[in-house]
Amino acid sequence: MKKIVKKVIPVLISLTMLLGACGSDKTAESPKENQDVLIQEADAETTAGESNETPTLEEVTTITMPVMITMNPCEDRDKVQEELNKKLLEKGYPVQVNFLFIDFSSWGQQIDLLLADGQIDLFNCSFMESMSSLAGKGAIAPLDDLLDKYGQGIKDTLGEYLVCGKIGGVTYGTPKYSCYGNAPMFIMNKEMLDKAGISRDDITDLNSLTDALRKVHEIYPDVTMISTGAGGSLYDASGLDWLGSDKAYACLKLDKDNTEMKVINYYATDDFKDLLDITKVWVDEGFIRKDAINYQDASFSALHDQSAFGTFAGYANEEICDSVYASSIAYPTCSAQLDENAWITTGNVSGMTWCIPALSKNQEAAMIFLNAMYVDPDISNIVCNGIEGVHYVVTDQGNLDYVDPETQSATTSGWPSGMGSFWPNMLIAHPWAPDTQESYAAQIQSNEESLSSPALGFVFDPTNVSDQVAAVNNVMSKYYNPLMLHQGDTDELLSNMLKELEQAGVNDIITEKQKQLDEWLAENK
Repeated sequence: MKKIVKKVIPVLISLTMLLGACGSDKTAESPKENQDVLIQEADAETTAGESNETPTLEEVTTITMPVMITMNPCEDRDKVQEELNKKLLEKGYPVQVNFLFIDFSSWGQQIDLLLADGQIDLFNCSFMESMSSLAGKGAIAPLDDLLDKYGQGIKDTLGEYLVCGKIGGVTYGTPKYSCYGNAPMFIMNKEMLDKAGISRDDITDLNSLTDALRKVHEIYPDVTMISTGAGGSLYDASGLDWLGSDKAYACLKLDKDNTEMKVINYYATDDFKDLLDITKVWVDEGFIRKDAINYQDASFSALHDQSAFGTFAGYANEEICDSVYASSIAYPTCSAQLDENAWITTGNVSGMTWCIPALSKNQEAAMIFLNAMYVDPDISNIVCNGIEGVHYVVTDQGNLDYVDPETQSATTSGWPSGMGSFWPNMLIAHPWAPDTQESYAAQIQSNEESLSSPALGFVFDPTNVSDQVAAVNNVMSKYYNPLMLHQGDTDELLSNMLKELEQAGVNDIITEKQKQLDEWLAENK
């Protein structure tokens, strides 16, 4: 996949982006005569992967797209929507966008309801059931014809990584363009770490992290050491390829020297027991909040008000992780990599995948707008960063800062500026200081430096075991977080979970996945 990186890096370094003005979000207010003029006058310049031909439809079409609310309530949502829609018409796109804002805690549930009612036209299928499950029940549309007609920019941008949005040879989703390598990281409050006299270089695995947490906790006994995510989610083991499952109950164990292509239930291994021993120490020594199981916010939310020392995440290396959090948290942080290797798996690539609902009546318009977010810096910049002069200013270095840093932050600016990872391609938008276009290019370069799973591109089709998958996921939802948080007798919880996984059909899933993996390997030698 090196050819992808070589094509994109020069573009990322040299891109100059223009920002748009404000406008309307109403479809009916732009007659076709106006649309034709706008299309003829649209800027002819293109960016990497952008088509030279402006897409056309019979009339300007409004699509509805959900946007996830995490830490910023998006008070300026109407202003940003207006700005986006004005820029879309100005550049000749026959599409208008109606944002639909949904809280992170109810994202998956609300998207399911909207899909069933046909109320949305484009969505990010993260933090909900897998794309393969959505495709299996007919909730999302096949995209190949739409990509051929309106999505050439997406195809050019993603290159070979687009295969990670395929199921059974059919494209159902387009992954976010990003650095895809993933190694476990622990992001920390740097001031607290320094006060404890610890260097991040001292933290190289979970055991050395535990030692560091003890020292920091002695100084800050009232601060939560490890912030958990919604429902008490804590940590998932590294060095595994989940092969499309929601958890590692049918996965590969990755080894840079020799990965055995055998699908296993990780939770039945001694490695998982060793992980439970470590998390028990975290619980027993008070590193985790006692009501973690009822916590419903994203894990990094507690870092913003400094009520937590750190949290887990996954990035290709410490530099990229530091860069991401430097632009979204208002105080100094640093990260420690907890495993030697960063891996690229299909799940990493497809973790933020964009889909078009099968019941959408505006699929062509949705694809036109989706393509624009991948290749048009003006469009990407608005959704990622908001409005110049309102949410940010451009510095002399070409990156962004808040208009008023004293009163604005990632949580208070009116738009989640600097948190563009939700969107399809933040790497063509203006970077937030201290990031630069060069550091964005380094993120893409990391794809060459990370290790690829030997199953990269394999997408499991759960159709033949859909009932078992649903039953197994229910068992995991019942036991996994309470087990990791030791909400009861650990041995008994683990024994019950493994027993119920077998009763739910986990071995059927392993057998079916092994069969499909073997067939895929034979076809892709």
